[in-house]
Amino acid sequence: MVKFLVICGVFSWMLSFCQVCIYGENVPKKPNIVVILADDVGSHDISLRGNNQILTPNIDALGYQGVIMNRHYTVNLCSPSRAALLSGKYSIRTGMQYLVVLPDEAWGLPLTEKLLPQYLKEVGYQTYMVGKWHLGSCLKAYIPTHRGFDTHVGLLGGAIDYYNYSFATGGMPYTPGFDFRYNEEVYRDRVGEYATDVLGDEAAKIISNHNKSEGPLFLYLAQVATHAANDYDPMQFVPEDLEKVGHIKDQQRRVYAAMIEALDRSVGTVVKALKAKDLLDNTIILYFSDNGGPTNGLFSLKASNYPLRGQKQSPWEGAHRGVALVWSPLLQQRHRVSEHLTHITDWLPTFAQIAGSTSIKSAELDGFDIWETLSFNKPPIRREMVHIIDPISGYTSYYRDGWKYINGTTYDGQHDGWLGEMPFDEHPEAYRYPQVVMESEVWGALNPYAQRSLDAVDIMGIRRNTKITCKHQIPSATPCYPLRAPCLFNVESDPCEFNNLADLRKGQMQEFEQRLEYLQKISVPPGKKPSDPRGYPDVNDGLWTWWLEGLEESH
Repeated sequence: MVKFLVICGVFSWMLSFCQVCIYGENVPKKPNIVVILADDVGSHDISLRGNNQILTPNIDALGYQGVIMNRHYTVNLCSPSRAALLSGKYSIRTGMQYLVVLPDEAWGLPLTEKLLPQYLKEVGYQTYMVGKWHLGSCLKAYIPTHRGFDTHVGLLGGAIDYYNYSFATGGMPYTPGFDFRYNEEVYRDRVGEYATDVLGDEAAKIISNHNKSEGPLFLYLAQVATHAANDYDPMQFVPEDLEKVGHIKDQQRRVYAAMIEALDRSVGTVVKALKAKDLLDNTIILYFSDNGGPTNGLFSLKASNYPLRGQKQSPWEGAHRGVALVWSPLLQQRHRVSEHLTHITDWLPTFAQIAGSTSIKSAELDGFDIWETLSFNKPPIRREMVHIIDPISGYTSYYRDGWKYINGTTYDGQHDGWLGEMPFDEHPEAYRYPQVVMESEVWGALNPYAQRSLDAVDIMGIRRNTKITCKHQIPSATPCYPLRAPCLFNVESDPCEFNNLADLRKGQMQEFEQRLEYLQKISVPPGKKPSDPRGYPDVNDGLWTWWLEGLEESH
């Protein structure tokens, strides 16, 4: 018996030692995990990326104090992107590759998929969600509190009016439906308050009320900002925020900037709450946007993905490539910009592994554990990314080993150009940008954990390293018309997709097309369903709800 106990003790020590080897000596216990997901924010619309028009000091401080992932890729649209984050799988493997889930449609992220909060609950986490779900709600089985989250405060669909919390799709024969809940109960207590601030405040309440003795915290804050509200009044703001950005001449851009102001404030609210609860010493905070911003067209916000090509819901870099900011005192190398390739599917295996999940090892995922990339700046093993293979809209965007293949596009190519270049009226405080960042709530909370003392010169040096440099057109390149023929770009050297080299690399094009043919064969068919009048608010007490629940027809 004694020998058995000794062997067990040695084995336990070895496991602990291995965890230290993999994750670094500063990971003593399961960390709290906070994910802040912005909505439709352009990659050039946070000031950390060099834009002096809209200042985002709280968001920027998170990056300067942590690690700025300068080549972080998402999916190009809301529902597919959220599905990839929570499932760790490409959208072609979950049937989420065509458009988004609308609340009157009988589908969602398949119930067979095991989600990030479910992995974390298995190892003792308390799991909370605040904000936008957008992964299906026709049945209760689809909603957050039935998919691994202990609690959910927010909306089940993809957008709401920022003040009355209703949603309607333009041209549909129904009145707007109310969509805001506390778990499964309709929650009207905060109607009339600005939604971005409400969601930040609700997240702060959860942090404040979290009982550390019951397990570590996983908080997923999926903000509504800056997604457009209903199409009859798409851009809504707090009047005081609009006053702060009065220097911006373009009215639509000015309103968008006001919406960004509220988003930045909400990030400060969350980090301030973590500090007050004394959780920062063992917490990982992740911030990024679900996809690129829409500059023109449907739900356009005058967002900017400059100098990248395209925008939300397109095959171009402007739709997929953004920036992710990761902060934690557990990261061994901070205050830097990483050019390593990372993908939205990587977060599930990374968080599950660091939390100590054993079931994650048998999961068939498309994401990789990137903790060593985050913490030690080691190159990741990823070589391939399936951005989108949409057999219904008929377009493909695929990456492998620095090269990107595009075939087909959206909106007949109307948004295929470089859309985000516009007059960027300089913010009156831009001249003292480093000081503005260092005066932010987030900087004040995180600076005590800094690995070295940072000053204005350090901030500006890190900021310069986020710049994306475009390559001018070369004579041997041919114009890209993806509706006529596939295109090929080296996005490592040509991130702005100026130079189509498909005609010069026919062998590589053939290899890519063979690979894509295989990927299409193993893809799950799109799950998209048509609108169903039984889901309309008019027949559901004015609510968006789980309208299929209790109906005789099977789903």
